[in-house]
Formats: sequence, structure tokens, C-alpha cells
Amino acid sequence: MKLKIPYSIRKSLIKILPFVATAIMSTACHKEPYDVIIDWNWQANMGWAPPKDVIKYYTDQKNVNSVKIHLFGRDGPDMPSNSSGWQPMIFHIARDTLQTRIDIDPQKVCGMGTIYVSPRNGAHLPADYDANLPGGMSLEDSIWYTSNGWVVERFQYTK
Repeated sequence: MKLKIPYSIRKSLIKILPFVATAIMSTACHKEPYDVIIDWNWQANMGWAPPKDVIKYYTDQKNVNSVKIHLFGRDGPDMPSNSSGWQPMIFHIARDTLQTRIDIDPQKVCGMGTIYVSPRNGAHLPADYDANLPGGMSLEDSIWYTSNGWVVERFQYTK
């Protein structure tokens, strides 16, 4: 006696088609991860950091790997931030504000760009934040900026 197994390609396709369509759609709709760079200019009266809601919007996106706050100079995003005349207290205020942005998602938010400090005093001043201190950055703030993605360099007038 022969056992007859009903086999129909049409019936099989009807059964597996939803799974195939789902697989195709999931690969077609999958977006590649990417980085978001937010250009920010301290010298353009924009404030110390981008708005929190902008950063939160991007950190909530599943396909965003990182959100980088790119500090740049008044001459455009390709120019570094020349803050060579700023006192340690100013850098510290900016640091406190930027930290609130990093705290939104420390795994995703970081800094980017070069911050130029006083060519004379550099980034090794004490952390007492006296308003009478000369231009420059405290060592403590310099470590914070560099550990969060920014580069801190002494400004060179001959560049």
C-alpha cells in the first residue's frame, strides 16, 4: 500500500510567504547605525551647549550610535574654537552645562573638536576659579574636556 502525502507548492508558498515577506521587509527597513554631529559655536551667543531636547531626540533614536557636540569657532565648523582669552571660571561654567548634556546618555553623547586655551597659561591653572585669574583652563577641567572627547591645545598666534 502506498502512502499518499498531499503536496502542493501553492499551499506551501501560502504558508511561508508571510515569513519571507517579513524577513525581506525587516532587512529593507533596517537602517544602518550612524553618528550625529551637532555643530556648536560658543562665540555666536548660542549658549554653552545645544538644547537638551535636541540631544534627547537623537539619543532616543535606535539607529544612532553617538551624538557628538562639535565645538567650533566663529568662522565656521571647519575652524576650531578660539577661547584663548577665557578664564578658568568660564571654562568651568561651560563644563557644568556640557555635563548635563552628556548625562542624558553617557554611552552616546560625547564631545568633538579642538578648544584653544591661553598660549601663556595653557590648561594647567589651579581649580580655585578666582575671577582675577589670568586666561587659561584649570588642569581639572582640561582632564574633563579631553576625557569627554574634546582636544585642548594652547593657541598659537603664528598658525
